[in-house]
Amino acid sequence: MIKLENELLLVELTEQGAELTKIYHKKTGLDYLWDADQAFWGRHAPILFPTVGRLVDDTYYVDGEAFHLTQHGFARDKAFTVVELVENQVVLELLADDKSKLIYPFSFRLRVTYTLLDDQIRVEYQVENTDKRRIYFSIGAHPAFNVPLTEGTKFEDYYLDFGQKEKLDTLLLEGPYRSGELKALATEKTDTLDLDYSLFENDALIFEGLSGNEIAIRSKKHPHFVKVSFPHFPFVGIWTPGDGAPFLCIEPWFGIADGVGNSVELRDKAGIEQLDPEAIFTSEYRIQLG
Repeated sequence: MIKLENELLLVELTEQGAELTKIYHKKTGLDYLWDADQAFWGRHAPILFPTVGRLVDDTYYVDGEAFHLTQHGFARDKAFTVVELVENQVVLELLADDKSKLIYPFSFRLRVTYTLLDDQIRVEYQVENTDKRRIYFSIGAHPAFNVPLTEGTKFEDYYLDFGQKEKLDTLLLEGPYRSGELKALATEKTDTLDLDYSLFENDALIFEGLSGNEIAIRSKKHPHFVKVSFPHFPFVGIWTPGDGAPFLCIEPWFGIADGVGNSVELRDKAGIEQLDPEAIFTSEYRIQLG
């Protein structure tokens, strides 16, 4: 178990999946990160790589050759190596190996850096192409936060705050795949959305191209909050698994599930990123606690 600490935050994570496992705020006395109770969902904050969402038949192609990956890729189940650790920062690394190339035939270096900055956690992703050819990938985050956050409140006492007025059209799913249709969650642009389990009857809410690229979970009953800021991420998912689940995920993505239909070439997959040899992709998102 890896621990990071500053004056406000105590954070724990594990080399397995480079996954956050605890976020504690010393002044509020609150634990913000979901505890991975298997009765609902046995993860805290997995990293999604090299795909986001479900592939049709768990299959994709590279130059006509079929490869198979389960939902959200394999990084979340791999042991990362700590390459740097100080009191308020850790850098973890995952390298391609012979086993990974059986399901994802590219060489890569994935680095994930967690840095504590006052009341925020900065999460940086770096993907380096160590192959001799162009590589294709998606990457995303899946942190789950306790909702309700305090005793005496319930899920419906909370709402999403988008920081500015947004057109809240969610991409609809047909099973685990995109149907190609949109559903408006509000009749006009709005900066808030009240939480209710009925929102998730068809699985996740998926927004593309938000203007502000930030979402906070706030309560009508107390001042505490979690805010996720994700500049430049083209997609974000909001998910809880069903009625009674006491957490909510805010998931910034570079990538998205396949559409209904047939398996595709990875280079043709919706939302795919590409990197030429020796090139490096970087992105970051931040979690602020209050």
